[in-house]
Parts: sequence; structure tokens; C-alpha cells
Amino acid sequence: MKRTLVGTFNRVPNGDFFKKGKTEADFPEAWLEIGGNYQSNWIFNQEPYEKPFLKISNKTALRAGIIQMRNASLRLRNSKEWLVKIILKGDQSNTQAYLRIYPIVSKGEVLKPWDYSYPLGIEPEQIKQVVSAGSDVEFLRLETGILGPGASTIYKIIAYSLSPNHMKRRAKKSRQQVHQINSIQTIGEIIKPIQLASPIPLKIPVNVQANVNADVRNLTPIRDKVQIFGSNQVPIATSVSGRVQVEISGHGFYESLEDVTASETISSTITRDISSLTRCSFAVYNSGSQLAYVQTELSPDGVQWTEEGTPKNIRPGKLAIISPEKFLRYTRLTYWAETLTRLRIWVQAQN
Repeated sequence: MKRTLVGTFNRVPNGDFFKKGKTEADFPEAWLEIGGNYQSNWIFNQEPYEKPFLKISNKTALRAGIIQMRNASLRLRNSKEWLVKIILKGDQSNTQAYLRIYPIVSKGEVLKPWDYSYPLGIEPEQIKQVVSAGSDVEFLRLETGILGPGASTIYKIIAYSLSPNHMKRRAKKSRQQVHQINSIQTIGEIIKPIQLASPIPLKIPVNVQANVNADVRNLTPIRDKVQIFGSNQVPIATSVSGRVQVEISGHGFYESLEDVTASETISSTITRDISSLTRCSFAVYNSGSQLAYVQTELSPDGVQWTEEGTPKNIRPGKLAIISPEKFLRYTRLTYWAETLTRLRIWVQAQN
């Protein structure tokens, strides 16, 4: 008897890193390096009698990872619900891993990527992410790696479609018979819950006696005082005697730097929460030899994004300043180019 199994096989080409690259033997087939800088490195280990793995070390770049080759992207066909699993570990407990998925529609256009991040421990663990693609999406291109400084080891990347049985569970409803209660003769302890067909009025007399003492005199600042006592866990700092300590601070300054490579694929910088910043601007320097395009995006929750303003052209050797005119809690910068070119992106803000 022939039996069809749905959604149980890995659809990621070389997701277990068993195959070496045909042109680069020190890197797994169907994968490319992405992000990082001159201080980042990728180590592909395929020793005999050991499971292969890919270790990414990142020192100063905002992110470093691997991305599928374009021809190795997931082909969705009629399945639009997918489960993505990544088995990996960090070199320390506060390591942050990320997953970025690029939807590709039928005409080959790449839509805005879906971004996810996860905390890692020092032991291998499996992270899972369920994604749902629209009817116009034909391919999904996977990217994963490490956010910020540190190192992570990737052992396997798995993706397969989910059948409707995996997404929904049916629950059977049991029939219950309701017995009508016409009256209650005595009130005692109810051992088991009962269901009443209609409300039954109960007339139980209740007498309450209490003595209330209140001081209603007028308060004066000389005779009446209030002391506030605090600790390290509360926002009010106090002295040992209970007096409030006030600290006056001036303007704060925030800055971050990101070196990226712009390509024909639309990419974005790390998402930043600017809710506590009064002014925020991007500065982009094109150190390459090709024309680059950048545009700011805003989001209320870090998931749904919208463009702010119009794309800006940056010629080679030029520096451009981009300041969002509208405000939402999260912001990021998208960038792309017709051919590869290097960009240096500053984010500077005041609070």
C-alpha cells in the first residue's frame, strides 16, 4: 500500500552541511556568507566521524551570518504554511541569534524580509518559527546568524511545509444534561457544583456592626510630614533619613555604526527602538564604486513596517544624511544597489 507523508522531510538544500562547495571546499554547498566585516570569520568543520557544523565569530559587526544561494531558495508550490527549525548554540549565555526570510514573488521580485531574533545558551538547542506566505509568494530565501559580538555554531537548518492536520486540532464537545432544581430547603456545604435552571432568590438577613475612628483635622506642613523611603529597585532615590535625592542631567547622546554591503537584494539595518530619543538621524557614506539607494522605515511594533519618505540616491564617495520626519517607536534603514558596493551607516541621536 502506497502512503503519502506530508510535511515531514527537510526541504532546505544541504541544510545539514554534509556537502562541500564545488568551488569553495571550505564552505558548505548552497550557502553564502553575509554581513560581518574584516574581523568576522566563518569556520566550516567537516571532520570524519563528527557531525558537520558552521561556526560564525563576530567581533564588531552588527550581524554576521549565512544566506541561501538564490537557486537554493525554498519552493513553496501549493504549501503556504512552513515550519523553520535551526539547531545551534552560542559561546555565551547572552548570545543573540537571528532568522531573516526573504519572500520572492512570481516575477522574481524580492519583498521586504521577515526578521526574528532568539536568545541562545551554551548548549545546542532547537529554535522553531512558523511562517505563513501569501498566495503570490513562490519562494522563501533563508538567512541566519548572530547579532552583535560573540560566536554561534550552526548544526542544521530544517524547513518543511505544514499540513492542515498540524495546524488545527479538532475538539469533541461532550453532551451535558441539565436537571432543573425547583427549590432549596436548607443551606449547607455544597460538595459538588450544581447548575441552576433559573435564579432562586434567597432571603438571608445580614447584620454588620463596626466602629470607625477617623482623624479629620486639617493637615499642616509643620506638624504633619511625609517621608519617602526607597531602594535600588524603585525610581525614587532617597537618603538614609528618608529625604528625596534629585539628580539633574543634561542631554544624552547615542551613536552606533554598521558596515554593510549593498546588493540587488533589498536589505535592512538592525531594528532600533527610538521611543526615548528626541532626535534621530542616519548618516550613510558610500565607500564603493556603484550608486546605492537607501530609505527609512518606521514600525509601531517591530513587525509591520512602512516606508518613510522617498528613496535617496548616494553616489560613490558621498555622504548623505537621512532624518525621519514622522515618529513611530521602531526605525530601520533599507538599502540596495544594482551591483555590490560598500556602505558605512551611522545612527546618531539625542535624548
